[in-house]
Amino acid sequence: MNNIENEIKLAKIVGFDLNKVSEIESQLNNGHSQDQDNLYLQGLKEEAINTSLLDFYEILKEVQSRSNGEEVTICDIGASYCKMAFVAQAFFPKITIVSIEPVKERIDYAINNLDSSKHIFFNDYFRKTHVEKYRPDYIFLYFPVCDALEEILEIIDSPIIAIEAHGQLINRLGHAYKHKEVFTKLIMPRHNPMSYFFSKRRDSEAIVSLNHLSSSADDLMIINDRKPWFADKEGLRAYFDEEEKITIELQNPPRTIHFSDNLETIKSSELDTNVQEIISMRREGKQIDGCYIRKIFVDGSYELSSGEIRE
Repeated sequence: MNNIENEIKLAKIVGFDLNKVSEIESQLNNGHSQDQDNLYLQGLKEEAINTSLLDFYEILKEVQSRSNGEEVTICDIGASYCKMAFVAQAFFPKITIVSIEPVKERIDYAINNLDSSKHIFFNDYFRKTHVEKYRPDYIFLYFPVCDALEEILEIIDSPIIAIEAHGQLINRLGHAYKHKEVFTKLIMPRHNPMSYFFSKRRDSEAIVSLNHLSSSADDLMIINDRKPWFADKEGLRAYFDEEEKITIELQNPPRTIHFSDNLETIKSSELDTNVQEIISMRREGKQIDGCYIRKIFVDGSYELSSGEIRE
């Protein structure tokens, strides 16, 4: 029996209608949501929210083996169709799932089927009160790296069980926790074929430095190449690499560089007026002799898109 057949068999056992996912997602993607204010990640491909029941079974089995017979609470943030709760209800009586999902149509399916169970469901965004009230032993995350994730990481300190989402989640969590280990091998095919366990909450030095940079009132960074130059903070995007390294993508000028914790910052208003004028022209996308302004050097010279350096 192959994995697809096993998934269908398990779905019948736990009482989960696999066809409901396609049906509801089709309605959401066609704009038929009953509550547009609560719509989250509309338009995602179905597989992006459709974690396997088989994989949830393996994860919960590992949780149970580590719990020494104790009651366990797991908070499933962005629970979608709450498959973890369906599996826990059928096989793991000592595990309680707190499912949090902002899209009403998705979580209503679980509420309608598991309303008499001990499991807890919130049609809501994740909030600090959820942690304070239920004090979960674990957090489960299958979540994109975004502002919402950063808000979650500011609140939680519980161990995390995570499946890779869109290519950066595992690396980002590696910057938020001291300890990382493989938790289970995933049964259904994925780009990263493992789930991971993170414990000992601690931000990496790179994250601390990046947060300090982001909170600074200064609008410019000084990039210390052989000839230092100014880059705008606005539009900066961070990409999380392994081993506590971060890559940042700059908007002005368009560059991708390795983040350094010794980046200096400065207010453009403190610079010479001629330099301020060149910075303003770069921000407005103005051209000089048909060329865009790229690097603006600390000494006041600047580089054009043609490669020419002007004093």
